[in-house]
Amino acid sequence: MNTPLGAYLDELKINKSRLSNITGITTDRINALSHEATAIPYTDEVFPIIYVANYLSGIPEDKFNSTIDRIYPRKTKNLLINKLKGQSPAAQLFGNYTFQRKDVEIETNIPAGKISKYMNDKNKKAPIEEIIRFIDSIGLDLLETLKKYYGVIDVNQRLKEFEEKLHRG
Repeated sequence: MNTPLGAYLDELKINKSRLSNITGITTDRINALSHEATAIPYTDEVFPIIYVANYLSGIPEDKFNSTIDRIYPRKTKNLLINKLKGQSPAAQLFGNYTFQRKDVEIETNIPAGKISKYMNDKNKKAPIEEIIRFIDSIGLDLLETLKKYYGVIDVNQRLKEFEEKLHRG
């Protein structure tokens, strides 16, 4: 059975081997994310998979956020920043960057204490749903935020590197 990500990749008729070569994520892991409901879709994997799949299918970058909405429906947006409405501009500015972790966890449905775990373990990876809910709750643009924290994906450069690797043998 396909996961929502797997259904999307199938709809695009994406060659998972090629996707693996470009993203650096193993074909086995892409298959797990595509077919196993128990596979945790981590942001550092899902972001490049969807971004590159869209690129290979000719879907423009400005459609990335709507693609995410199809795969991981976003039900609530701006929950935290909406709490600041009616406050002074200064309160809104400071408040937008100083939410307490407990409030963030409650409003984004992130398990209690998990943000502290992210802060204290540099290798801890976050599932895409948690990242989406957090980004949405503070009113940021999803794609721009993912690029900022997970890196810009230069598909043309990755394709060039892959082609060079093939030619070298």
